[in-house]
Amino acid sequence: MYIGFELKYLDFKDFEYFHEIGKSNFIKHKRIVKKTLEEFTNANGSLNGDKMQSAWFPEIKADVFLSHSHADKDLVIAFAGWLKHTFGVTVFIDSCIWGNFKNLQKIIDESYSKNLDGKYIYDKVLYASSHVHMMLNTALMQMIDTCECIIFVNTPYSVKPNEVVAKIVSPWIYSEIGMTKLIRKKELKEYRVQPIFESDRTFSDKLNIEYNLDTDHLTKLSINDLNNWKNNFKRYKTLQETFNAKFTKKEALDYLYELKEVRQR
Repeated sequence: MYIGFELKYLDFKDFEYFHEIGKSNFIKHKRIVKKTLEEFTNANGSLNGDKMQSAWFPEIKADVFLSHSHADKDLVIAFAGWLKHTFGVTVFIDSCIWGNFKNLQKIIDESYSKNLDGKYIYDKVLYASSHVHMMLNTALMQMIDTCECIIFVNTPYSVKPNEVVAKIVSPWIYSEIGMTKLIRKKELKEYRVQPIFESDRTFSDKLNIEYNLDTDHLTKLSINDLNNWKNNFKRYKTLQETFNAKFTKKEALDYLYELKEVRQR
């Protein structure tokens, strides 16, 4: 991770168009995750943790990591499509991982958490759930580390409005944003040299646990910033095409950093 941003509002004139673009990439990434999930079960029904950690991301090369609330899924998919269409950057959406929580939990529960009568054993379900959360959380951290920048789409669905101290409901978002304060900040050249669950179980559907969320370390983004970024990059592309020069998708992010006066390391 090189830099993190916080975006509090999103709106699109061509929502359906950009949603289709974003959906294509989202489905591709989810298919990769689903495929690896199916390969994680050992012959005895247990999960191979080492295999899981090594197999999550080899096929996924993303520039931008999007963090969002489950309720904003379609909005974020459209935003990913807009980023791809406008700047050519590849986006990874965090729900590609935490959205598989129930599937992974079921794999473990079916082979581990039942008694001889086929009923779930509460303690075993909790134990299995703790492992699933740790595995998926580690997977999220690995992807944040490999992406050049993270954008937290912070709508009222993510953080409860009208409160002096922002309270967040999703433990996944809380973990992701917390880690952006702690995870190592890479130099920009590291990315340029080598281009590169908010879902709850049935028994806890009504459980909402709120956390204090500190986003002061994230650079603020607005709709105006996104439009200025787009316009600046379009002018740049026009010049490049006029003079037959080459441009890379990484330079699109440079224009965002320049706009927000991010000091390049």
